Amino acid sequence: MDDQATVAASTDKPWLFAKGNTEYRARKDRIADRVAQLATEYEAASSVSKQLLEIAAVHLDTAARTHSNALRARATRLAMKLLDRLERKPQPPKLNAFDEYLAKKREAANG
Repeated sequence: MDDQATVAASTDKPWLFAKGNTEYRARKDRIADRVAQLATEYEAASSVSKQLLEIAAVHLDTAARTHSNALRARATRLAMKLLDRLERKPQPPKLNAFDEYLAKKREAANG
């Protein structure tokens, strides 16, 4: 059976979202998760940087979900260009062996 005939018979406007369509909400949730993940790696103090993180998250989501290699490359390139404009958070300094030893001694003494 033809899919178009089934859609046309079930509704008069098949191009509109139907009730129960959760892809819109799922995409918004994926983008929000990606923004939270990027915020842990990049400085997001100003509103401009927050907007850039959100736009980069949209592009990264597009790159992850698309089937076209050209669209995937374009979306990844755009996301990387946006993320290059933002500063990364500094990595915590690595502890040397003596600092680790002192930290373990303090933990043992406190608890």
